[in-house]
Amino acid sequence: MSDEQRIAELIADFEDFDDGVRDTAKTELIAIGEPAIPQLVDALAHDLWDIVEQAADALKAIGVPAIPILMGELEIAERHLGLAIASTLARIGEPAIPALIKVLSNEVNEELREYAVRAFTGMGVKAKSAIPALIQALSDPEEEVRTYAAYALGKIEAAAADAVPALVKALTDESERVQEHAVFALDKIGNQEAQAALKAFIQA
Repeated sequence: MSDEQRIAELIADFEDFDDGVRDTAKTELIAIGEPAIPQLVDALAHDLWDIVEQAADALKAIGVPAIPILMGELEIAERHLGLAIASTLARIGEPAIPALIKVLSNEVNEELREYAVRAFTGMGVKAKSAIPALIQALSDPEEEVRTYAAYALGKIEAAAADAVPALVKALTDESERVQEHAVFALDKIGNQEAQAALKAFIQA
């Protein structure tokens, strides 16, 4: 049996009803490491969410070597796979931040930029090194990018204090969704400047 066939069989075990079988398959795939990455990324497109979750867990454990392949797929992925990849990159966390920041400058692919900011929303305070890029994303031409940039800053909470002026500006965004997420972010950051801006916004 070739290595590729063995990897495929182990991924197929993710469909087993036995937790022990699934866990054993995941452990073996993690031990295989880099050679398993392409098929695990393909598994993120599966219709069964349990299989997607198992594949994402394995890719998280493999870590840094998975990032270039995930980013490459993100550029061409259909919606379902793109969101699954963004979630997986969020699990990998800080090592994925430089690659995600880089794609935020992609002026052509708006969905790619959205996937990047969505990934940051799943990292919480671990995404604090992305704060300058997220502040810039608050001015993105696409509503979804601005919305999730605000949400990601809110998930970073107090560490995102530098974003308060940009979030205050976002309170006047043409999109109500962006405004709502800016309110969420300012409330989560919670410093004096943020609270004063929220009070003024509510009273206006």
